[in-house]
This record gives sequence, structure tokens and C-alpha cells, in this order.
Amino acid sequence: MLAAIIAIFAVIADQVTKYIVVQNIEYRDSVPFIKGFMSFYHTRNTGAAFSMFSDNRWVFMVFSAISMAIIIYLLVKEYKRHILLNVSLAMVLGGGVGNMIDRIRLGYVVDFFRTDFVDFAIFNVADCFITVGAVLLGVYVVFFDAKVEKRLKAEKETNEKLINAETESNNEQSVEVDSENG
Repeated sequence: MLAAIIAIFAVIADQVTKYIVVQNIEYRDSVPFIKGFMSFYHTRNTGAAFSMFSDNRWVFMVFSAISMAIIIYLLVKEYKRHILLNVSLAMVLGGGVGNMIDRIRLGYVVDFFRTDFVDFAIFNVADCFITVGAVLLGVYVVFFDAKVEKRLKAEKETNEKLINAETESNNEQSVEVDSENG
């Protein structure tokens, strides 16, 4: 449920900010946001980050769709694993969906955050969610995954012992009933 809320929030935040930019800033126009640090610059990205793969838009869209399907599968299958895993995957999913909506609807992605202090790719809210989600996923893998795996293995062993003990208890009761009837 938390993952769904995060993903939906990411899509809405992304689409609302893009709408505001498109309605208020002319294409290829710039509006200062924090002087000398960041500005809003309305541009169109036909590829991935830094407009890579712009000539192969459909290949990139298929790759993105497959990636999002895998994330949805992991969120459904592993939702009890760890909250950080859920949050990180949901952020990546929401950002991916936000950008995919643009690609399908417009044929390009609306980007608008431009750093003025360094030459960097112009990006959007969806890209922020994808990046933060990917960093959090890295934190999960490096610092939590082994511990979670160990916990899950211990829980599985405990459950198997309980099931075996219950089965043995039921078998003993069955033998007692048979001997009383026999």
C-alpha cells in the first residue's frame, strides 16, 4: 500500500510540475529559480538521460516498460521483505511511469531543472524520484539485504520446525487413537 501511494504521488508530482512548466515557460526559455544555482529551462528530451538513445526511442520505451514490469513484480512478490526496498522500488517505478506518460503522449519527455553552476543534464521531478530511488535501492542492497536474507532464512527454519513438530504431534495422536480403537 505504501509503495502504491509513493508511486502514485511521484507520477502526480511529475505530471503537475511538467504541466505548470509547459503552461508558463515557452519552449527553450529559461526562468531563474535560485540565481547562479538553478533555473527552470523548458526543453524536450527525446531519449534517456543526456538525450542518449534519442534515435532509438521505441527500443528505450520497450526497455523501460520491461523494467517497470519487473519492479511491479518485485513489489508484489517481495512486499514483506523490507520497507526501504519497497520505498526505493516505488520511487523508481513512479518516476519511470511519469516519464513514460510523456513519451507515449508527447513523443518526448518534458525536462526543466537546469543547474547553472555546472554543466549537467536538464531533468525533471520523475528523474529525481528515479535517482533517489536508485540510491536508496543501493543503500538497501549494501546495508540491509544480507541481514534481511538471514532473518528470512531463520524465520523459514523456525516455521519448518514448527510444522514438523505439529505433524509429529498429529501423528502421535493418530497412533494413540488407532491403538485405542484397535
